[in-house]
Amino acid sequence: MPDLTKLPLSITSFSDFAANSLIYVDKTDLVAKLACFRNPFFLSRPRRFGKSTLVSTFHELFSNGLDKFQGLKIVADNLWNDKTYNVIHIDFSQIKENTENRPFEAKFYLLLQSAFKAADLTTEENKDVIAAFAATIGKADNGTLVLLIDEYDAPLTAVMGDKKEFEARRALFSEFFSTIKAYSGKFRFIFITGVTRYSNTSIFSAFNNIEDISFNPTYGALVGYTQEELEYYFKDYLENAVMELNEDLGEEKYTYGSLIEALKLNYDGYSFDRRCRHHVYNPWSILNFLKNPQEGFQAYWLDTGGAKPSLLVNYLNTFIDKKVKKTELVDYLNLEFVKRADTVALSPTITSIEDEAFPFFAILYQAGYFTIKDTDAPDLMVGIPNLEVKKAFAEIVLEKLTGKNGIELRDSYKQAVKSALNNKDYKALKEEFNKILNEFSYESVISFKEYAFRDVYKVILQLLGYNTYTEYQTALGRSDLCFEDDEHLYICEFKVISSNDNVQKMLEEAKAQIREKRYGLRLTDKEVISLAVVIVNDNKDRMHQPMREVAAIAEV
Repeated sequence: MPDLTKLPLSITSFSDFAANSLIYVDKTDLVAKLACFRNPFFLSRPRRFGKSTLVSTFHELFSNGLDKFQGLKIVADNLWNDKTYNVIHIDFSQIKENTENRPFEAKFYLLLQSAFKAADLTTEENKDVIAAFAATIGKADNGTLVLLIDEYDAPLTAVMGDKKEFEARRALFSEFFSTIKAYSGKFRFIFITGVTRYSNTSIFSAFNNIEDISFNPTYGALVGYTQEELEYYFKDYLENAVMELNEDLGEEKYTYGSLIEALKLNYDGYSFDRRCRHHVYNPWSILNFLKNPQEGFQAYWLDTGGAKPSLLVNYLNTFIDKKVKKTELVDYLNLEFVKRADTVALSPTITSIEDEAFPFFAILYQAGYFTIKDTDAPDLMVGIPNLEVKKAFAEIVLEKLTGKNGIELRDSYKQAVKSALNNKDYKALKEEFNKILNEFSYESVISFKEYAFRDVYKVILQLLGYNTYTEYQTALGRSDLCFEDDEHLYICEFKVISSNDNVQKMLEEAKAQIREKRYGLRLTDKEVISLAVVIVNDNKDRMHQPMREVAAIAEV
């Protein structure tokens, strides 16, 4: 059995990798290529993709040279011959939260003071925070400092709903980055990471020579694990996972190849470069799976809070029913949709928390819910990367539309729906499906288009643990909704009608369509169950409330 203690879970410090002989996925060839330049760089990536490890690698390289890089590409290929520097390394995620007894400016100053001390620099305590910063770097010789800033935007995102605090922090950051620009000659290298772009912090306005490499194909695999890296560095752990899964299931269900396919389905699919050359796994999810393979393919990004990054949560909490209408969220219930965009649309700059030009879709991309699926230059096709993210996104959308979190919804419906399906009790299933519709607010349901009903059940079933997908293509047509568990594959044909008078007629039409299109003929060892579902979507008139109900479910 491989040594599970060598998996670098929650480890971001490069020196810790070396000191504890942890598995380090070697990207030092890309690190060297980037570090050879002298202009400032910015990289945007979602949380838990390895940005902090990357920043720590730069720190080690510039402050101590190649001592701890023996055996890595940067040494083996003789890619580095620079000297060492004083490295100012600032992680702004450390001071993102509000505290009652210490204002943000005081925490900001203490963080800078700590970073200067670690770089063998001193600050003058009788000056204000920015003046002290300017005085310190002003004393350095040109080109002798390296500045590394991790999660620059965390303190701003954390207070997105508090306009006064947001503006106070934004003003401080604007002054801070303007000072960096004024003393840019003092720095040999500047590297900044974050999730999104706040233009009024002056990072992008003051640094007219900052290079945003977020969509650059050369650095598309700078963070995250590629397929080749996964199988090269973690092969023993993957083979162990096959054994553990089969032992837990009591059967030889998985081979090495089928495990790889399952991992791709659950955790792969991210691409961040404009040419869609590189696809990467989320390291956090992969490492957690390899440590606990017997637990199966859990939503680790969701379970550890990674799937609810403060950027998205704070944005929704602040702007739901303002910039983002619940009727718009209904459209995002289609977990298979792909949207055409470009790099400008995916990475706009925010000027304030009330910036109307900052689209919700860009928030979803930057937070990691959507990724580049394909390219049709200059356009990018953007959608949800994998099953893990589908589950996370489904929970976010449902929480905003129903007022219940994922745990509450699972507790309410999981056993009842499972029992109805296993017992083929379609009367009970219809009752549960109608209860689910009643969870949605009136203003959400009244705006449901025909496809929204299908998408509601797809998202709910996804949340309940079923693998769901819509409009599955067969030789003769597309089924409306498929969902499956370990033993069954359910194929549903939906008919949405505007009058209760035609339920039986439409039920028969749905059955006939299933038979004609032969949706049940699938290459699977699971039991295939085809269901016809009729929904009444009657707007009534001004004197009556609209009627939205599942009127009939029948097996074909």
